[in-house]
Amino acid sequence: MTESRTLGPISIKVPPEPSLSRVLRLAASGVASLANFSIDEIDDIKIAVSEVLIALIEHGSGNVVEIEMTVDEESFRISGCTVTDEFDVDNPDLVLCRRVLEGVGAEHGVDVAGGAARIWAHVRHISTG
Repeated sequence: MTESRTLGPISIKVPPEPSLSRVLRLAASGVASLANFSIDEIDDIKIAVSEVLIALIEHGSGNVVEIEMTVDEESFRISGCTVTDEFDVDNPDLVLCRRVLEGVGAEHGVDVAGGAARIWAHVRHISTG
């Protein structure tokens, strides 16, 4: 981005269908490319987007997953949440999800509150494009 601005929030509601992660990755990479993220950073963003969506689908209660993306000159932020009856943050799959997010993102988190599960990640923009 040539000037200081924020793109988003961009909100997308996704049915609990894992194959739709492709669509979400494509949308995320398009938004990140508008902000001059590098190819390597975009690859990390696509990994983070997939991890957030798939974890919420696989460990949620079969409800719609709401995704929000925001991009500025410093980072790409993704947050996903779904209404769920049970969400075990200590499930081995979610522990692995957090490790993957730790590898690609500057910050991440998984929490449950008020009958909803949320997973979020920030991928830093280190290129000065």
